[in-house]
Amino acid sequence: MGLNRRKLVQLGTAATASAALPRFAVGATGQNDAFEAGFAETLAGLKAAFAKLGFSESQPFSIVTGNVDYNGGLRHDFEQKKLQPNAFVIQPLARVADVEEKNRPDVLPLFHEVGCHPAGAVSGRDTTELMVRLLTEEFSLDPSRIAFVSVPQADDVRPVLDGMNLPFSQKVLLRDEAEALAARDASGYFFPDPFGEDYLVTMGVYYRVGNQTEPAPESYPPSDNWTEIGEIIIDGAAAPLGISIGAERLTYALTGQFPTWDQRLDALFAHIDLGHAEPPGIAAFR
Repeated sequence: MGLNRRKLVQLGTAATASAALPRFAVGATGQNDAFEAGFAETLAGLKAAFAKLGFSESQPFSIVTGNVDYNGGLRHDFEQKKLQPNAFVIQPLARVADVEEKNRPDVLPLFHEVGCHPAGAVSGRDTTELMVRLLTEEFSLDPSRIAFVSVPQADDVRPVLDGMNLPFSQKVLLRDEAEALAARDASGYFFPDPFGEDYLVTMGVYYRVGNQTEPAPESYPPSDNWTEIGEIIIDGAAAPLGISIGAERLTYALTGQFPTWDQRLDALFAHIDLGHAEPPGIAAFR
């Protein structure tokens, strides 16, 4: 991947839109029909899975933030601190840094982050188990293709992964702590406030989409054979512990389908057509 997305977003301008629910993305014209059909099924599956686990659905915020000093006035991540306990949200997002990486097959101009925070006293072991069960039991992802990237603090979740037939020693790539902290690019540390110093310890969840057989990425950033489909918050006080899943990335893992960057631009601009003020960052996507 090469680029530090968070730094690029801080410095640049981005793209689009409104507080529309994901159905607008599904219905936009010019889309890859096979992917969008699979995407709709993924959203329905996520809603059903979270409901079965006792989570209620929270309405997403507008993708247009009004803060033109960051990401061109677009929402970059779901609001960690504002999501209620025992709730999940399907939040539309756009990142200016992704314009620089639009040739990657798993990068889109508009995507949806599904975040949740369990209620009560939650540990990193709890959130790790929640994520693994969601992916392997509710969506039947192949455990042999699942891997993780984190930092040495992740050793606390070793018993969970070992007990779920995902051997920690084989499945987890541990980054250098100082390097990951300086990079501020998640898969180790996540900063809810991109300009602040408070962080959460995270574990990136990756899925192998290529034909090779390596059980986990061998170095960071991972090769194109791996796509990041989610993030597990395993420690920290900057926000409640929880998990997040990229709905489009999960669809890619499930179906092998993914639209091109240009095919998904229609969905991005469709949000703006709903009558919301156009953020200055939209110019980066035209």
